[in-house]
Amino acid sequence: MKLILIFWFLISFSLSQDIFIQEEEENLYRSAVEYSFDEVLDNGAYTILLENLSGIINITGHAGSGSHLIVDNRVHAVSNKNAISILRNSQINVYHDKNKKTVSIKKISERYDHKTITNIDLHIPINTNIKGFIKNSDIRISKLRGSINVKTESTDSELNNLSGNIVFSTKGGNTNIYKASGTIRLHVVSGNIDMKQCDGNIFTSSENGNIKMNRIDGEIESITTLGDINISYFDGNNCSVNINVGSLSARNCNSNFEANIDIGNIDINDIKGDINLFTGKGKIDMNNVLGNTRCNSNFGNINGINLFGSVFANSELGDININKGYNSFLKDHEIDLSTKRGSVLLRIPSDLPYSIKTHCDNLNSKDAISSNIPMKEEIYPTKVIAEGKIKMGTIDCIIYSNYGPISINTN
Repeated sequence: MKLILIFWFLISFSLSQDIFIQEEEENLYRSAVEYSFDEVLDNGAYTILLENLSGIINITGHAGSGSHLIVDNRVHAVSNKNAISILRNSQINVYHDKNKKTVSIKKISERYDHKTITNIDLHIPINTNIKGFIKNSDIRISKLRGSINVKTESTDSELNNLSGNIVFSTKGGNTNIYKASGTIRLHVVSGNIDMKQCDGNIFTSSENGNIKMNRIDGEIESITTLGDINISYFDGNNCSVNINVGSLSARNCNSNFEANIDIGNIDINDIKGDINLFTGKGKIDMNNVLGNTRCNSNFGNINGINLFGSVFANSELGDININKGYNSFLKDHEIDLSTKRGSVLLRIPSDLPYSIKTHCDNLNSKDAISSNIPMKEEIYPTKVIAEGKIKMGTIDCIIYSNYGPISINTN
């Protein structure tokens, strides 16, 4: 290991052989140390261990072997002697273990964190692994290929141009990730996740925070306990969303979607794939879905425009409004709509051969079921039933409502 002590000063003071300081202004002192490790190879064998660090941390990968570290501290102190004492008791120790192929960067104490501002600038080979824990920091990691497993507290994080197995957990802070690939697992507590231009198997979770994903390729599994999920321009096979309290918004996606929400709304636009949606309390809005649709709401309205595949929609308490589209590439056009407390409005293509069966409970007038398709209607004291066909009637269309009218029209 080659150790170079770097310090900036006109007049410097040294009370210890290994700590040098410069007084920058009244009650503010500065000390910096530089480390170089030429033995750290660019072959993926080395791991950087971050132990209890805090400050402004920048980790950058570079082509070729060798690592370079600068630890730059600013200290609020009443005197030179006090500054050196604070630094000695909050020192960052650096260890290079050639046998284990690790470089450990460890802070020995948090006692004087409120008096120090630490900048850590680390340059390492691109093919290097990172593992550790940091807190009360801003961290930026970029241009690496390898395994990253980092836990943080009270930290805002920026991850750029990474590839490999990425596991990043934050308690109290936001995580932004850009241009990453591989298996990516992000978890935040009381913070947001913002992900852009990433690909691979992606798992995101948030407790009390929002998740935003834009231009993603691969597979998505996303969970929030209290927060919204926003997905746009996703291209993959499957996207699974689970939300306790919060809303889902998805647009311009080529993927199958499955969403399960306890309390919150669902807004789906321009989706190529099958969708399966549920919200316990909230409305569902869908527009331009090129695939089969399954949706359920226990308490809320369901609205769909240009749903090109089969449509199964159920609301326990809410209205259903569906505009069925037609696309020759899709073969299943079956419709099944049901609301236990609400009305149903359906528009269907006039040239699709539907066999229509409607049932309206707790209404007994001719206005209970209306249609511009010829229907055979039967009115009973507590219900109205009507049936009709378009052409040969080979496609099932079943509609049920309770305490609300049914209206059917052709496009």
